[in-house]
Amino acid sequence: MQALKKFNLEEEGLRYFDNEPEPHPSPSEVKIRVIAAGICGTDYGIYYSPVRRGIQDEMLRHLGNDPSRYSPLVIGHEFCGEVVEVGAGVSRDLVRIGDYVTSEMHIACGYCHQCMTGQKHVCQNVRVKGVHQHGTFADYVVVPSENVINLERFGGKSTIPPRFGAFLDALGNAVHTVMEGEVSGKTVAILGCGTQGMMATAVARALGASRIYVTDFSSPGGHDTSHLLKRFDVAREMGADHCFDTNEENSPGQKRELYQRILDEHGGGVDVILEMSGSAPAYEDAGRLVKNGGQIMLLGIPSRPLPQFDVGNYIVWKGVTMRGIFGRRMFETWYTMLDLLAADKSGLKAKLEKIISPRPILMENFEEGFNLMRSQEAVKVLLTPDPAFRVEAA
Repeated sequence: MQALKKFNLEEEGLRYFDNEPEPHPSPSEVKIRVIAAGICGTDYGIYYSPVRRGIQDEMLRHLGNDPSRYSPLVIGHEFCGEVVEVGAGVSRDLVRIGDYVTSEMHIACGYCHQCMTGQKHVCQNVRVKGVHQHGTFADYVVVPSENVINLERFGGKSTIPPRFGAFLDALGNAVHTVMEGEVSGKTVAILGCGTQGMMATAVARALGASRIYVTDFSSPGGHDTSHLLKRFDVAREMGADHCFDTNEENSPGQKRELYQRILDEHGGGVDVILEMSGSAPAYEDAGRLVKNGGQIMLLGIPSRPLPQFDVGNYIVWKGVTMRGIFGRRMFETWYTMLDLLAADKSGLKAKLEKIISPRPILMENFEEGFNLMRSQEAVKVLLTPDPAFRVEAA
């Protein structure tokens, strides 16, 4: 079968293979033929070398942090596909051959304190497909049956076509973040206008946020803001009321306007901050822009430990609740997300269409897909092993 592997953590890029052996499911697993897979920011971080420190640390966590124990890994964890083989111990009431499915790709241990108390999404021993185990950038992937999300039960391809099914994992992160913020009727600032920020904007609008501000920081060291301005245009179509470039060098006065508008018009700040970028300046903005008694939800992961964050002024004295968001609640987030897509309130699916690259990239041409992300010419790029797959218009 075809597969894309990270061959060496110090080697840039991935290697394409067309003669990899197909995986075989155990009695408790399901084998799925991949229809399409989304390129995630984590995949992007793995692609370039040296692999971003935080990601590399995570890839080596189960290997005693010893790079010499690393073996080539099929990456990728966002996907949808069709079941081709079901383990002997798997109930046919759960899944059958031919079913259209996706999967929760965080594999919980099932026995730690978190797993035993309904918090599998923060399992102490979690293993992630495409990070610790072979993932979805291949013709086939094998997953535990208990992790399978059977999309047939939510209307199948007619309701959730593969162009959406291919990145439900990522959309789930945004849904989880927005849901934890309880944004209905509240003012919201979304920091970071990448894939997660845009999806969070659409979801926050669908869930009834009263006012949505989106910020990002244009490329430093120059004055080319064209890519960010295009993203802001999309963010407005997704539901943002106002967008601001916080890079004073490129966009003088915008950050001051952002602060003035939010601090003056909304009781000293917004109700909810959704931090989706992981940048140190965004954390500073989060602390300043949240109102007393507000909430800060953190999905973005800093590339290195933050040198300074004024917990006293921004959190303690303001009585702010700060919460880290990891993955998706198993499986509450999944059902909420799929119900939202099926109901399609506020034109959610039409908004999400705007971030999907109209042309899927064949697995063998994967470098083109990663280059589209690097050049910021596309937001959500889909890879497919199937030359017949098309990203149909809605």
